[in-house]
Amino acid sequence: MIIGFFTLLIVAAFGISFLSFSVVTLNESRTDRDRAKALEAAESGVEMAIARLKADGTWRNHSSSNPDDHSGDELYTKNITESGDEKFEVCVRDAAGGDPTRIVITSRGIVKTAEKTTRRTLKVLIERKAENVNPWNNVIFGGVGQAGKSINGNVRMRGSVHLLGDGEKFTDIDGDEHWDDNEPYNDKNFNGQYDIDESYTDVDGDGHRDAREPFVDVNGNGIRDPALTVTDIAEEISGTADVGNNYNGMPSNLRNMLPSLPTKTFGGESVDSLSAKLRVKHGRVNISGSAVVGYSNVTGNSAKETLDGAYVSDGYGGNKGTAGVNADNGYTNGYDLGDDLVQFPSLLDPYPPYATYKAYLALNSLQIPGSLTIGGTSFNASNSFGSVTYDSTTGVLKTTGIVMINGDLEINGRNGNLTYEGNGTLFSTGDTSIHCNVLPKSGFPLTDRLGIIAGQSMGVATGSGDSQLTMALAMYAQYRISIGKQCEIGGTCVSSFFSMKNVPHIYQVPKLSENLPPGLPGSDPIWIVSITIKSWQDLGGG
Repeated sequence: MIIGFFTLLIVAAFGISFLSFSVVTLNESRTDRDRAKALEAAESGVEMAIARLKADGTWRNHSSSNPDDHSGDELYTKNITESGDEKFEVCVRDAAGGDPTRIVITSRGIVKTAEKTTRRTLKVLIERKAENVNPWNNVIFGGVGQAGKSINGNVRMRGSVHLLGDGEKFTDIDGDEHWDDNEPYNDKNFNGQYDIDESYTDVDGDGHRDAREPFVDVNGNGIRDPALTVTDIAEEISGTADVGNNYNGMPSNLRNMLPSLPTKTFGGESVDSLSAKLRVKHGRVNISGSAVVGYSNVTGNSAKETLDGAYVSDGYGGNKGTAGVNADNGYTNGYDLGDDLVQFPSLLDPYPPYATYKAYLALNSLQIPGSLTIGGTSFNASNSFGSVTYDSTTGVLKTTGIVMINGDLEINGRNGNLTYEGNGTLFSTGDTSIHCNVLPKSGFPLTDRLGIIAGQSMGVATGSGDSQLTMALAMYAQYRISIGKQCEIGGTCVSSFFSMKNVPHIYQVPKLSENLPPGLPGSDPIWIVSITIKSWQDLGGG
């Protein structure tokens, strides 16, 4: 009996021990489950914060100078379950060091049960970069090109260069996915049109005779230009031509009219930078002689020499080739903006509710009948859309709004100079020619800004005496921009095609894309945002 009693005690002890072990195991399992749920909630908070920061890079909700003090924060809180038993709280603040692109997200996941509350906290450092890739955030933006090129001739370009070389759009009547020209035929009955029983030359070998398909002649040369290919030269630079990332070499009289360059940290140094990138969608970039695309980095100065990036799908040629490319991402990256994100802003494009962008300009501008010459004679005109006044005794041009000249525009100024003030755009339906210095009264583009739109072509310094001109402008030409002499130009040039002589110097003004004159085609911003996670810490509970 005694043995039986002790046996019963032993069995009971084992049972109690097993029960205690089971309870502990169950509690640990619940704890692990709740910790996992809290972590998932915290991760959801990070994902939400990243999505919101993509849309709004200014969002912050941390108020204390102490990065770990959240007592005064208006935390972003969201319930994951309807009962609110699972939720997250998020704080977003600037990272230490003053770099506005670096942001710290602190996300706390909270899980409540009847027994306890479980918390998990994540601290994530991200880098947010946003870039406006619209045509006016460049020094040169080229559209369809012409005769196998986007730029013909040498030019020094400081700032971002974006060349599409897309070719001209057409109506694919027979659905064969290529443009058909007027295939020759034997007009046996001399009626001036092809009849089905007449012989023809099947140029493209598609088994039927092709009529000329309609196309949009964006560059005005009378023929359809296809997209550039790997054998076509989008840009060819040699001699003293370059693509650069700073204002080194800019004359002081022009630099004094422009805002200071933005600064960034590069290689541990604070340097002036245009954040310049080279983008070429179609066509090759040839680099020869002493020309370069970006310069080698030089430490100890205040300028960034290398380009921020180079994106050229069809590669590099010339006797220097890739050896002349100095970009932070090397020289192997192709065009990075896809097919349709950025397009050439043609005056012929539809612009609802207007038939075309040109029609919009016509109905929202001051109308000047006939051609106009600025220089020699004073004049003024105004209506509710715009105004223009020129004083021939001072050589000062005052503009507001959009002024449409129904003909050609010639700018001569007074004694080789034109000073402008106000915020306006001159749009000529024909050609525009500029034969003098064109500079703001106070500063470009924050105080005074002038836009020039040529409905056809623009010639800058193409006259016999037009040498060493200095300008600060936003320039657009539907067909082409030609620069005939060595000039110093601050601003942006947008056109289907460029023809350059005598190595003009053109400098991007970063503030221009945010302070454009009215009515310029393609002025709406096109933002691309990237967020990179630099570090991820699990701080556990708390």
